[in-house]
Amino acid sequence: QIGEVAERAGTSVRTVRYYMEEGFIEAAGRSTGGFYLFTPETGDTVFFIRKLKDAGLSLKEIKAIYTARKNGRTGEEASRKVLELLTQQKAAVQQKIEDYQRLNAELDEAIQLVAQCRGCTARPSRERCESCSLVRRRETIPLPVRAIL
Repeated sequence: QIGEVAERAGTSVRTVRYYMEEGFIEAAGRSTGGFYLFTPETGDTVFFIRKLKDAGLSLKEIKAIYTARKNGRTGEEASRKVLELLTQQKAAVQQKIEDYQRLNAELDEAIQLVAQCRGCTARPSRERCESCSLVRRRETIPLPVRAIL
């Protein structure tokens, strides 16, 4: 049932219903009580959609992948389009990974610099901090520190 799909996917019943409305998933049938029934794989589908969203893909982008598969006249045509879309999304995810790695390095550098400020008795201000010997002797100031100076 819908609640089991939501639990398996780690999301809400409302999200599962939304994915049904948007055509990502379909019920396999209905119970005698009128409840939607789903295959066990439906939970995997919802979980995968969540992971793609967590990676920064929009529902529109995710839907394009599912629509390409459904609308393909042949397996060859569908696979070609799905492969193209997945390849594009993989490149976008890879770019985000690289961006996060750069941000992580900047944060490490900022942490090291700010940790050296412990014990400073001067009142923080842009002018005081920029004139501090710890900051002046650096070739570059990490972006997170520049942003808060």
